[in-house]
Amino acid sequence: MAVGAGLVLGWTWAYEGGVLKSWLDSQSMSEFLLLVLIGLPIALVSSLVLAGPVLWVFGVRPVWPIILLGPVVLGVGLYFKVHEPLLGWFSNRHHAEALLAAVAYGLVALFTFKK
Repeated sequence: MAVGAGLVLGWTWAYEGGVLKSWLDSQSMSEFLLLVLIGLPIALVSSLVLAGPVLWVFGVRPVWPIILLGPVVLGVGLYFKVHEPLLGWFSNRHHAEALLAAVAYGLVALFTFKK
């Protein structure tokens, strides 16, 4: 759960920190579409590469369903806006999204864990 929340908070920090946000705001539409088509998959793969070893070190087995299905469950949750009722509890919407990521990764780990 902490890995999922950490990934969302890390990417949010990179965006809100200013460098990534100012760079994205200065891009034209064609550059932005190229970024979405190429940059988003690269970001997803880098998240998977970061999450896998961290989960492995903490003894989570198997790792592959969590790093592959965690983002999918998170995406479904974001699409259906299941975190919207929690926005009043947080000062920042990204914190609610991090909680949703924690729940998504935790649910996948719960259902794929082998004893």
